Amino acid sequence: MTRKQFLKTCGILGVGLPFPQLIYGHAGKKGSNSNRIIIIGAGAAGLTAGYLLKQQGMDFSILEASSEYGGRMKINTSFSDFPIALGAEWISTDTMDFSPFLHGKDSAKKIKTVNYLPTDTYWLKSGDKLVQGTLHMFNDKKFVKSSWFHVFEEHVVPYVKEHINYRTKVEAIDYSDEIIHVECNTTSFKTKKVILTAPVPLLKQIDFSPDLPAQKRDAIDKVEYWNGFKAFFRFKEKFYPTFVDYVIQPETSGQVSFYDAAWGQKSDKNILGLFSAGIPADMYGKLSPNEFGQHVLNELDTLFEGKASQNYIEHISQNWKAAPFAKGAYVSDFTEPKLISKLQKTVANKIYFAGDAYTNGRDWGHVHNSIQSAKACVNDLTKEI
Repeated sequence: MTRKQFLKTCGILGVGLPFPQLIYGHAGKKGSNSNRIIIIGAGAAGLTAGYLLKQQGMDFSILEASSEYGGRMKINTSFSDFPIALGAEWISTDTMDFSPFLHGKDSAKKIKTVNYLPTDTYWLKSGDKLVQGTLHMFNDKKFVKSSWFHVFEEHVVPYVKEHINYRTKVEAIDYSDEIIHVECNTTSFKTKKVILTAPVPLLKQIDFSPDLPAQKRDAIDKVEYWNGFKAFFRFKEKFYPTFVDYVIQPETSGQVSFYDAAWGQKSDKNILGLFSAGIPADMYGKLSPNEFGQHVLNELDTLFEGKASQNYIEHISQNWKAAPFAKGAYVSDFTEPKLISKLQKTVANKIYFAGDAYTNGRDWGHVHNSIQSAKACVNDLTKEI
């Protein structure tokens, strides 16, 4: 099972838990300093961009519309004895380099990951047919008792937290002059450079003056932004394999997978995860909490001969389309790469774009893409200063 095959049915999404000591108040002053770089969004890309600018001694402010940092790396710490990733969960690259965020030789040892095994059980369901086998080749890794959120919380946020302005929603960006005016719900900023990391749907909520170039606007309008719906069910006993992937037709309409969320976590909890994207995620999101829970239990009972209802304890869920500062999960895996590269393109050498959707089109939709995109963005920006 290759990484891309897995993405078609499981994928990565990828907003953080509130931390009282960090979420209140505004960091930085009202925008009289036009040399301060404005970063919009405190998700993976925004935090990375701030961190890299900090290393270069550059002044910046991060504007975050919500009261939390983390973007789509949201976690739950009360449902189980290990962090439940309601958003980004897996490391989906063989060459993930954490070194830019690590201070000291022992820091890397703090990030524990585990690889899946070729012998892990894997089922594939297509209509009424069910094929049972083993996972074979699958290179994605999981964090052990940790998450993407924790990596940023420990290694990135401490260096940028004083620069984050919470509950600061950007409403308009006027880049018609040398000085860019960024208008927010509570204040305004002046700058010469903006790094915009907001999810694609939120770009449509910002009033740009002048309007964005036709190619950029066309890409924003044309890309399909999938919803993501994740849920986690706790059971008395484990009766399910490592993965159950569903064949969705047509495959461009979305993804559905069940997976052992407690795998590799050294936990005695039995937690089954559900990941869905696209049309299936929209369907789940329209159900009430009770309707959704019963719907999934009925499906699992069909798969596992009634064992789901017999062992059910509780469940939680996350509908990303309903999250006001996400409005979905990520750009569809089936998007034309040229559209992705247009999303990344800088506007007037003033507005730069960084995030999992703003890449060169070779890969997108993951936290490591956000990190790489932010690195490239900061590198290009600093060349212009």
